[in-house]
Amino acid sequence: MKKIVIASNNSAKTREIQQVFAEFGVQVINYRSIMSEKTFPEETTDDQYENALAKARFIKQFLPKEWILSDDTGAYFAAFPARFGLTIAREFKSLGLKSIQEEDEYLLGLYASEMDRSAYLEALFVLLTPDDQVKRAVGRGGTKLALAERGQFSVGFDTLFEAENGQTFAEMPIDVRVSYSHRGRAAKKLLAQLKPSELSSLVHK
Repeated sequence: MKKIVIASNNSAKTREIQQVFAEFGVQVINYRSIMSEKTFPEETTDDQYENALAKARFIKQFLPKEWILSDDTGAYFAAFPARFGLTIAREFKSLGLKSIQEEDEYLLGLYASEMDRSAYLEALFVLLTPDDQVKRAVGRGGTKLALAERGQFSVGFDTLFEAENGQTFAEMPIDVRVSYSHRGRAAKKLLAQLKPSELSSLVHK
């Protein structure tokens, strides 16, 4: 059985993506488990596809025979149409926020009671095949920002973004969450693009 190698230096993101793909029977490992950590090229602030593709191609040069996966995720808020998006992590870093708790508290603190809380997360996956084909898929999840953190099944933004069923992502176990989350929906679309022979080589028997 083959594995998909994720091009990321973010351990929390890796764990989430591993959980998502495991629900489809596909094993994902981080590239750092088979080679030394690398410094990725600087990302753009407005091109989600180019960000993900650049990360995948960067690792592909070191692991040319592997399936390489990368993602780029943005957070979008109706109350702040010209803010955040693909730059939310950079903004939090520039503000000196040092923990997930601080990030969540900061975001919740931006809202007054009368403000529109409509919001969603968008994930774009890029998958480079061993013969260097490029597959891509986008998934959106979430309808609005909750009034406070809720849920124990996950952390970070998962405790803040409510889905169509009224629950935050963190209130849903992974087998339920995968149908509502941005990464779950993107993964499903991505794997649907593979040929049966390709998919069978990746899925656990």
